Amino acid sequence: MTHRLFIFIIFFFSSFCLAQNEEKNDVQKLINKSRDQKLNLDERIEAINEAYKLNERSSYHDSIRSKQLQSISKSYFNLNDTINFKKTYKEGLDLADKTNDSMSMANHYWNIAFYYRKNDIKDSAFFFYDQAKNILQDIDPKNQDIGKLLLNMARIQKELKDYSGSQFTLTNAIKLFELHNDSKRLYSCYNNLGIIFMNLEDYENSLQYHNTALKYLQKIKENDRLKTYTLNNIGLVYRDQGKYEDAIENFKQALSFDSLQIKNPKHYATLLDNLAYSKFLSSDTLELPDLFYKSLKIRESLNYKSGIAISKLHLAEYYHEKKDTIQSQKYISQARTAAIESRNVKQLLLSLLASSEIDSDRGTAYLKTFIHLNDSLLKKERTELNKFARIQFETDRYISQNEKLSIQNTWIVAISTAIIFFGFLIYVITQQRTRNKELEMERQQQRANEEIYNLMIDQQDKIEEGRKREKERISLELHDGILGRLFGTRLSLGSLNAKDDANSKKVREQYINELQGIEEEVRNISHELGLDNFDKTTSYSTMIANLLEEQSKITNFKYQIEDDNRIVWTDIPGHIKINIYRIIQESIQNINKYAQAENVILDFHKNGDHIILTIKDDGVGFDQAKRSSGIGLKNMKSRVTLLHGQFTINSIPGKGTSISVDVPMT
Repeated sequence: MTHRLFIFIIFFFSSFCLAQNEEKNDVQKLINKSRDQKLNLDERIEAINEAYKLNERSSYHDSIRSKQLQSISKSYFNLNDTINFKKTYKEGLDLADKTNDSMSMANHYWNIAFYYRKNDIKDSAFFFYDQAKNILQDIDPKNQDIGKLLLNMARIQKELKDYSGSQFTLTNAIKLFELHNDSKRLYSCYNNLGIIFMNLEDYENSLQYHNTALKYLQKIKENDRLKTYTLNNIGLVYRDQGKYEDAIENFKQALSFDSLQIKNPKHYATLLDNLAYSKFLSSDTLELPDLFYKSLKIRESLNYKSGIAISKLHLAEYYHEKKDTIQSQKYISQARTAAIESRNVKQLLLSLLASSEIDSDRGTAYLKTFIHLNDSLLKKERTELNKFARIQFETDRYISQNEKLSIQNTWIVAISTAIIFFGFLIYVITQQRTRNKELEMERQQQRANEEIYNLMIDQQDKIEEGRKREKERISLELHDGILGRLFGTRLSLGSLNAKDDANSKKVREQYINELQGIEEEVRNISHELGLDNFDKTTSYSTMIANLLEEQSKITNFKYQIEDDNRIVWTDIPGHIKINIYRIIQESIQNINKYAQAENVILDFHKNGDHIILTIKDDGVGFDQAKRSSGIGLKNMKSRVTLLHGQFTINSIPGKGTSISVDVPMT
């Protein structure tokens, strides 16, 4: 009897597993059918809908259903069915969360991130890539997929001009790809680094990274297509440097690849246009404007609006140089239209700027439109960067929480495994917490310093208000007291002018004494006003002087401060003064670290509604062409950019360094 029961159980279990496998196979067949490009759209939609229904009523485990929903949601995405894509993504994520299937959750986040990336919703894409990355890091920090997610995140950061963040993210991705010998993605990382440093105008490092990308490209089979992209990027670097012959050579090398025009006509047209524009910039017009027209013809056949805008912009510049007003105005107008149709803000800005130079009648209007649009774009970019900062903050907090949990788990495991490790773990935890407290104290101290400075500014305002009230009081004293007495004395003296007797002389002498008393009172009030009329710049100027006095003691340099008395520091907003102070502080620290200077000159100058700060030293200087900007210089540039100003640095080896900062006063 027991034997028969056992056979029955085995038979039942086998039948159940077989039924589940058949269900899984049926769902997968329908998913594959939905992706068959040979079928028409209706057949593919019907197939994926049936796959979803079959998954919904299936009897197998929720974790399997969640994994199938990943593929189903991808198919809906490929079929441009946004509603069902989001619906299946949400259901799959809920099932993964319900079954604690971390890997499935990570894949669902990856899918939704890809959806937002394709729809150019950068902040949401970055957020979900980051969510997927954090989950995979908890499972296996060496997982190669983490590198893929980091690469996607870095590309988004690059597009939003968060170049420092993108560089940091790419560095972490490179470590993982090197671990897995992934040459293709290492190529992508170094190619992106090359683009980043070109945008930062650090051309030497840009070329270095592009050449590193080419080295990894040699390890990839069928790499011609990618090589043409990198050669194009190198050509753009040389063009931005003004090395037009080197740029032309790279564009020609890329164009020489076999069948490029047939295999990738869009990229072929881009290379043609870049070659033509480089020739134009180098005044080599032998093949112009034919190259421009050849590129334009290809782009028009592809209906590539953004490329059309570029081609027509370059043709407008070419004819403007040739003094052909009709042609230049024709093409610049068409360039603006194409840029608007392609929704390419960068091309629209370039066409507006060119229009302001080409169209003499409406140049001012185009320039105003350019400025307005550019300001709006900068504002939007700052908003997007703030979103990324919040995402990064949440990520750091998530990582911090995980670190605390990891420490607690390690402690429990250590206690259960061996008592000997207990003391060691306590030591590690204590050291970590002490370090965290120190860092927190440093952050609090920095915030406190800023608050103290703001309090000093507020206190200065209160002092000025008190001075104002005191002057009003003295004004009343002068008007109601001294002027009244003077008026009475004058009338009395006037009545005595006609008399010359002894009594009149005596009275006249008394009034003269009265005038002497009034004179003394005026002198006293004048003295008080002189003391009260203290230089309003003393507080801020003293802070600057104290800074230089303190820093000069470190390397014994002599300093000189040249202040412009036309600058009324109390009228300058606090955020401008604190940024100027930080720029001076960073510059003096750099002088102490590197310059070996004997003399330092700090000069403030008012030019209209701008403050111009110049910091000069007679130190060793440096070669600007060989040395890239350090963190300190980048911070100073960032501060000046926030103030909508201009930052200039000039240095010659052996002849010192000069830094100039030009910022508006409001």
